[in-house]
Amino acid sequence: MYLPFGEPVAPDDLRGFSAAVCRRMGAEADVAAEVAEHLVDADLAGHPSHGVMRLTQYFDEWERGDLVPRARPRLVRDGPGAALFDAARGFGHFSTIAACQWVAAHAESQGVAIAAIRHSGHTGRLGTYAEYLAERGLVAIVLVGAAGHSVGAAVLPGTSTRFLAANPWAIGIPAEERAPVVVDVSTTMLAEGKITVARENGQSLPPGCIVDADAQDGRDPEDYFNGGGLLPLGGHTAGHKGFGLGLAAALIGSLAMIGDPEPTLAGSQLPTGADPRGRAGGVAVIAINPGALGDGALYARQVAQTATAVGRAAGTVSHIQVPGTPEATARQRQAHGIRLADATHSALEELGKRLGIAPGYDRTPSLRRSTKISPTERTDHDRVG
Repeated sequence: MYLPFGEPVAPDDLRGFSAAVCRRMGAEADVAAEVAEHLVDADLAGHPSHGVMRLTQYFDEWERGDLVPRARPRLVRDGPGAALFDAARGFGHFSTIAACQWVAAHAESQGVAIAAIRHSGHTGRLGTYAEYLAERGLVAIVLVGAAGHSVGAAVLPGTSTRFLAANPWAIGIPAEERAPVVVDVSTTMLAEGKITVARENGQSLPPGCIVDADAQDGRDPEDYFNGGGLLPLGGHTAGHKGFGLGLAAALIGSLAMIGDPEPTLAGSQLPTGADPRGRAGGVAVIAINPGALGDGALYARQVAQTATAVGRAAGTVSHIQVPGTPEATARQRQAHGIRLADATHSALEELGKRLGIAPGYDRTPSLRRSTKISPTERTDHDRVG
């Protein structure tokens, strides 16, 4: 079997399978390779909620017509330090890395650059993009947000009324001779994908993370799926802080909506054509070149020294780690095999059968992060069957 049940799966095998799924849905080879690379890296980094389990979500979105796998991002505006991309409801992983490459090139020459992305599909793990930019010596701020009545999974504090998506922020900071410092957090107590993982594994949720349909605390994942919602970061005590950060992510992301005749929210939060009034959302990528403010190498050294000081200050408290370190450790641990949850394995096996992906599938090469992605002018709004 190409994905052996109950055994660790080689990352290259998982990349090949994931790319084959995307190709069957109509994605071109470079797009499929980028999506596969992104999903498998999330699993390698210890974040299965954003890993290959998402393939079934993308298949469902494709069948509904909300995801257009053949679409490629298009540059709508290309200014000296700001760009607007139209992802055309294609894979957000591809359009977001294209935006990262654009801001990297312009920040290196101008000091700072921003790109906004409209009509984006699910972007995957934001930390991936922050790492990409930080590894190039840039400070990165990446966010995706959606807001409005009945949007997303996060509730207004004190209610069970959903108003926000998880609306994560990712910040990447270069550090000398160590993994970048990468802060990648949702503005909710939990990411929605982690609830799905808990449901698949038959686990309860930590207290104070979700509410049920009556706005009461819940720990059973089914409380969330049966009319409940995610609590904003800060929970019952300081949920106004998470709500504020989540709303800000949506409003900054909505820079992509300015003048858009057919606005949609980021990811799968709002199907194309739904009434956008009172709703806001989009993706934004910002890059800052430390070298524009001084010696970039010296800055990276200062960051590394501060990161090292965290360990000294923490002493024997082992769970305190510099953000970005757990992911680097997980990649080393799982380099030769990723163990999938049984439910994820079964879902992928069924998906492979539906798409006719048999043992011996064509292995699409993984896309190198340094490879230049060139957006095209083609925008395909038609569902690919």
